[in-house]
Amino acid sequence: MPNDKRPVIYDQNLNFFRNMVLQARLVWLLMRDSRVPLWLKTLPIGSLAYLVMPFDIVSDIFPVLGQLDDLVIAFAGLATFISLCPSHVVEEHMATLTGRDSASDVSTTKSDSKSDEEIIDGTYTESDSK
Repeated sequence: MPNDKRPVIYDQNLNFFRNMVLQARLVWLLMRDSRVPLWLKTLPIGSLAYLVMPFDIVSDIFPVLGQLDDLVIAFAGLATFISLCPSHVVEEHMATLTGRDSASDVSTTKSDSKSDEEIIDGTYTESDSK
């Protein structure tokens, strides 16, 4: 998806568990952000509430499947929450969490690495009226 404008919430340089912690911290920051709509904040609360509810889609009688469906619902709810949040808010918090500077995307061309002056290219003409 080269034209996808959604922010990247998974860092391939980190391992699986670090990414889980990173996404949990991202959800925490998004839940506290006032720019995220209130109705959207009910999604992670509802998905985490499913973990403690007495009813399940797949009963806990089955050894692995009972716990696996709880985790799938919880992680799917959190991932859906992140994907529905405003992308500029998610990018801002991800930049904060990963230590990237959001202003580092803008680059300027310097004339010399030792100099702080920028090159401005243009033409100059004198007018004949005096």
